[in-house]
Amino acid sequence: MTVKSGLLNLFFGVCIATNLTQLASAQNYKLTNYDFDNRPSLGQVPNENGDLTDILLGGLSGLYFEGFNGNNLRFVTHPDRGPLPFPLPDLQPEIVRFELDVISNNITIVDRINLVQSDGITPLSVLPNLQAGEQGTAYTDQFGVDLLGNSIPNDPLGADLEGIVIDQRDNSFWMVDEYRPAIYHFNSVGTLLNRFVPMGTAAAVNEPLGTFGTEIIPSVYAQRRANRGFEAVALNQDTNLLYAFIQSPIDNPDNTGDTTSRNSDILRILELDISNPTNPLVSGQFVYLLNNDLYDTNVDKIGDAVWLQDNRFAVIQRDSDLGLNASKLVFEIDLSDATNLETDVFSLVPNKTLEEHTAEELGTAGIIPVDKTFLFNLPDLGYLAGDKPEGLALIPGKQPTFVVINDNDYGLLDDDIPGDGRQNFNPNPIPVVVGVITPVPEPSNHALLGTIFLLGIGSIFRRYTTFVKRG
Repeated sequence: MTVKSGLLNLFFGVCIATNLTQLASAQNYKLTNYDFDNRPSLGQVPNENGDLTDILLGGLSGLYFEGFNGNNLRFVTHPDRGPLPFPLPDLQPEIVRFELDVISNNITIVDRINLVQSDGITPLSVLPNLQAGEQGTAYTDQFGVDLLGNSIPNDPLGADLEGIVIDQRDNSFWMVDEYRPAIYHFNSVGTLLNRFVPMGTAAAVNEPLGTFGTEIIPSVYAQRRANRGFEAVALNQDTNLLYAFIQSPIDNPDNTGDTTSRNSDILRILELDISNPTNPLVSGQFVYLLNNDLYDTNVDKIGDAVWLQDNRFAVIQRDSDLGLNASKLVFEIDLSDATNLETDVFSLVPNKTLEEHTAEELGTAGIIPVDKTFLFNLPDLGYLAGDKPEGLALIPGKQPTFVVINDNDYGLLDDDIPGDGRQNFNPNPIPVVVGVITPVPEPSNHALLGTIFLLGIGSIFRRYTTFVKRG
């Protein structure tokens, strides 16, 4: 038995003996769920019986805490593009501002900001941008089709938005999407100021430079798996550094089967210096390890992220399962000691791309991933709203509170569409739920569990992963 496997067996042995993971979650955090009802209709389409049915506002895929309005909590969120085929091809991306009244348990939409192009008039769309090659390869989106199977033209600026932050300097919005992937900057009323995309995007389809946005993101990001581009964004308001989190490992090297992505444990975090928002600079890239071998999960994607303080963030790392046995893990991560791939010296293993490295090979290459500390698993706390917690916000304070929201896929079924203009609706639609997660004091008798519990589950994971990364 290796030292690594021995430590892992010891750790999980302790977890089994004391039910440590669930106990730490239950004792250290309290969850309160609030149903987001009374959501407006976005339009109507025929259901499987031919009856016109409302598609309600949903697909909420980002969350940011704005502050208090009296005793109410105020947030901004936004929908994504929804599933294919497009039931509403003319859907316009928007930002939704809502308030949560924790006394009455009511959620009220107070503002809806339609997103428009730089002219301040032309609506943005949710449509794909371009197809430069075979499906599953770089610079290539899925083909857009409607419910009749008709092809829908591309839109060079179309957005599948998956994360949002507010820049407190001017109340503008920074958002990320899954298509290119791209980073969008909107002013406070929703007018596009700029869009930043991977280098080589326009050249891939012989279009003029700037057609799809300003090309500053490293070109390797164009090799994201289709619709698994940037899934989360976080902003360090103190340093004006913006962080975009890729949803799943980049397919590097690239192939139509996405085999590199499916077998990799490595995600990238892109750092953008937005001190001058009209001319941002790529200032960093960092490795985030999924650590499925360590946590015994099948997690393959990021849900969302939020800046905490200094170089620390909270991140949702999730699988696609439902129920109590699902993994919707929330970690605190720290970039302080992580290798900056843009500025630090390292040497990849010969004949291997970054995404082909194992955790051990990263050490050989001189690359230190971000430090991770386990906080809680959402299902353990009682958050069971579907499989997609895709919004994570922070209410700062002496004891910071986390808030989550889920993407409910607009209440639609993820299955084959008949192709006759009808849409399959979920007979048991997933609700939209806002979960407020508050830290609570540990019980006074926690010492009875022994000194290993006093370390806390996060410290155990941190010490173990540090040993693996650097030992």
